[in-house]
Amino acid sequence: MRQRGSHRAGTFSAIKAAGIRLIYEHGYEAMTLRMLARSVGLESGSLYYHIKDKQDFLFRLLKEIIEANIAELDQRLAGLEDAESQMRALICFFVTNQWEKKEESYIIISEVRSLSAENYSVIDALSSDFRRRIEEILRKGVNEGKFQVRNLTVAALAVGDILSGPARWYYPRKLLLLDELIEIITEMIFQLLGANRTPKAQVHSLAPDVKSMDVAHPDAESHPESRPVGCPSRRPSIR
Repeated sequence: MRQRGSHRAGTFSAIKAAGIRLIYEHGYEAMTLRMLARSVGLESGSLYYHIKDKQDFLFRLLKEIIEANIAELDQRLAGLEDAESQMRALICFFVTNQWEKKEESYIIISEVRSLSAENYSVIDALSSDFRRRIEEILRKGVNEGKFQVRNLTVAALAVGDILSGPARWYYPRKLLLLDELIEIITEMIFQLLGANRTPKAQVHSLAPDVKSMDVAHPDAESHPESRPVGCPSRRPSIR
């Protein structure tokens, strides 16, 4: 017997999958709830049994994607003791995730600007969790004598900037194989972190109000309309 609420949950999963595709193809502003309902075989009015409105849908979509990414990343990092192994696992996760979930990764960085200020603050806090995890790995690496960075927060922002890049410009199987891309980005980040340099540099952290590397405030400079081909001319400030 179908459990109460299971049909509704299944329907929202279908709505979520369709929404990811439609936002990726048309952008949040151009996508309509009528388009969304039609894509999953619902009447427009029936959609409101599952979402409150278009803004609510975008917020829930981004929140669920980011929370799932954080949970998976934590699983990848669990049991890894040294900073080098943790950093390699982090890089592998980010690059592979963007390879396997191109549409999700793209809309995270391109559509945060469309959130209301209240919803943005929630997503920004979640996105900041990624930076904190990177910063923790860097701090551990510095203490182990593996990484040489002058400022943990700046280094974490730089690493996050590199890791979020493929979501904007990489299209699977069009440029490099996955292993090649992971290898190139790993080498780039380890060079940035001075993995083989000595002596150990003094490390400082910036004030805690530094913004996440993954998202930009909705009032920031406007970006071109989202599109699946090409990328915004200015990156939101990842996650």
